[in-house]
Amino acid sequence: MKLTRRKLLKSSCAMAGGFLLANRESVEARQDGIQRLRINFQKSAIEDLHRRIERIRWPEIPFETGWSAGTNGNVLRDLARYWREKYDWLAVQDELNKLPHFRTVINGEGIHFMHYRAADSRGRFPILLLHGWPGSFVEFIDGARRLHAGIDGNKGFDLVVPSLPGFVFSDAPKSPGMHGGKIGEQMHLLMQKVGYERYGIQGGDWGAIIAMEMARRNPGSLVGLHLNFCTEAPQPPEGVTPSDEERAYRARIAAWRATEAAYLDLQGTRPQTLAFGLQDSPVGALAWMLEKFWAWSEHGDDLWKTFSRDKVLTNVSLYWLSGHILSAARVYYEQRQRPAEPRAQGKISVPTGFARFPAEFAAPPRQVLERVFNLVRYTELPKGGHFAAMEQPELWAKDVAAFFSSL
Repeated sequence: MKLTRRKLLKSSCAMAGGFLLANRESVEARQDGIQRLRINFQKSAIEDLHRRIERIRWPEIPFETGWSAGTNGNVLRDLARYWREKYDWLAVQDELNKLPHFRTVINGEGIHFMHYRAADSRGRFPILLLHGWPGSFVEFIDGARRLHAGIDGNKGFDLVVPSLPGFVFSDAPKSPGMHGGKIGEQMHLLMQKVGYERYGIQGGDWGAIIAMEMARRNPGSLVGLHLNFCTEAPQPPEGVTPSDEERAYRARIAAWRATEAAYLDLQGTRPQTLAFGLQDSPVGALAWMLEKFWAWSEHGDDLWKTFSRDKVLTNVSLYWLSGHILSAARVYYEQRQRPAEPRAQGKISVPTGFARFPAEFAAPPRQVLERVFNLVRYTELPKGGHFAAMEQPELWAKDVAAFFSSL
C-alpha cells in the first residue's frame, strides 16, 4: 500500500497529553513499538499557567516563619514571580527536545524514557537510572551526560532514564495496584524491550525502592545496584550491640519521621484530596514540591547556590503541564495498599554499591546496609543530599561510573 504524506504523518504522529510522538524513521522501519517523542506543549498552555500564577490568592502570614512551618513565603513569592516573568518554558522545551526521548507501551501502559545509546554500543554497559518523587528525569540530565560520555578517559555507558508510571510523560496507570513491585516489573520489561537482558540500576528515593524490588524479583538480570537511599534498616542480630553510629542514625530517622513525614502520610492515605488543590494551582504545586527541595538537600541560607531556579521550575512545570500530579503522588498510596505477598528472604544477592551523601536522611551506616545487601562498595561523599544526581552531578556520576566499571 502506498503511503501518502498525510497518511504517514497520521500513522506516525499522535498528540497525547501535550507532547508529540513522532517517528524519525519510516513507519515500516519501526516494528519494536518504540516511537521518538517530541515535547510540544502549546503556547496556550503556557498562557494559562501565567494567568493562574497572576491570580494566586496569597495566604496572610503576619509574622516571619522562614521554613519552620512549611514553604518560606518570601522565597515562594520570588520564585513565582520569576516563573511568571523570566522563566522561558518554550526555550527550555527546545533544549529538552535535544535529548533522546522515546515512548513505548508496556503491559498496556505508555512509558516515556530517554535512551542514551552510542552508535556502536559494543562493550558499553547499560544502566537504568530511576528517579523518585518529587523528582523526574530532569534530575539525571547533567549526570547522565557525563556517564554517557565517559569519565576520566574510560568508556561511557548506555543509559535508560524513564519517567516512572504516572509521572510526567508516562501514562497514569489505568487501574489500581501500580506499587513499587509492579513498577519494577514494568521497568524490567522496558529494559528487555530496548535490548538489554542484563544491566545495572542506579536509584534514589522511589528509584532505590523499585531497584530493590527488581533485585529480589529478577536477580539474574542485574549485574549490580548503585543506590544513594535506603529505608530498610533491620536491627542487628541477637547478641550484637548496635554501634554509636547506628544508634545516632535511628534517632535521626525517628526525628525525621516525627517532623518531616506529613507528606508521606497524606499521599499514602488521601492523595486524591490533595490533588484537587495542586492540580488547580501551579503555585500550590510549586509550594508543595519546593519545600522538599529545601528540606532534603544540602545548602546554606540560599537554596539557589545548590539548585538553579530554572532546573527546579522545569521539574515542577513538567508535573503541571503533563497533568500528572495525582498519578505521581498515588505511588505512595498504592505501596500502602499492596496486598501481602511472599518475598525473598535474606540479603539481596546482587552486588551493591552505596553512595552516602551527608544530607540524605535515608542513608544508613555501612553495618546496617550490610544486613540488607551484598555490599561491595560504600562511599561517603563530601557534600550533597537527597537529590544527589541533581545537586552534585560530578560526584554522583564519578561514583556510579567507578562502581559499575569495577563489575
